[in-house]
Amino acid sequence: MRRFVDGLQERLGTPVKTRIFVDDGPMNDRAAAERAVVGWFGKNTNIISPGFGSWIFLAQVVTDLELTPDAPLKKTCGSCVRCIDDCPTGAIVAPYVIDNRRCISFLTIELRGPIPRELRPLVGDWVFGCDICQDVCPVNRKASTSSEPAFQRRHDFSAPELMPLLDLDQEGFSQRFRNSPIKRAKLEGLQRNVCVALGNIGDQGSVPALAKALGNRSALVRMHAAWALGRIGGEEAVAALREALTREVDGEVLEELRLAVEMPVAASGD
Repeated sequence: MRRFVDGLQERLGTPVKTRIFVDDGPMNDRAAAERAVVGWFGKNTNIISPGFGSWIFLAQVVTDLELTPDAPLKKTCGSCVRCIDDCPTGAIVAPYVIDNRRCISFLTIELRGPIPRELRPLVGDWVFGCDICQDVCPVNRKASTSSEPAFQRRHDFSAPELMPLLDLDQEGFSQRFRNSPIKRAKLEGLQRNVCVALGNIGDQGSVPALAKALGNRSALVRMHAAWALGRIGGEEAVAALREALTREVDGEVLEELRLAVEMPVAASGD
């Protein structure tokens, strides 16, 4: 955006007053984008552009330049409700309305406490955000791919090896995810999410890593590791849960451990 603003002044040969907003300040990004005819409000609450779908970054330049307004966009989502039907947690409670308390992106990024037990099975293997309501959008299936190098994937974060993330300390987390939005979840939040994902994947091979996580310094991580072990089930998982019961002192973690010990029979039949 800074390069864009500098280019305006060079092209016009005169100073231009501007203020840039990039996901900050008192600016409603989507409302500004709709009024600027970037796209239309989708039923998943994202701005959907005709050429790029909702795979766009929104930013604004407020300026004193006199501009000719574009004609209002007449496109809409029509009768399509795929995003509503395919949201696993039912977070899109009505067209254009999201209950953020159920949104996987909120649960895995912004939420600082425990993920509600009833929502954990619905989170699936997402550990940072969720794109389901965009993936199923018919407009996005025809969207053009960006040629901007800065927007290309730079890391393996789209499919990280989950178990090693449980062994990260704060220094390792900060180094691994330097300059990445994943830092918004914080180490504790990411490891909480990993536990839930591993529980939903249900691979017995993750039991040793989850059992080790029962000794994590964070009670939040221990709670979700207990839930994951209960969901996976099996003798090794149950043994780890019972051993943890003998040394755990946090009341909330103890409750998760007790509930988890009772889960394996039911979970093994999933």
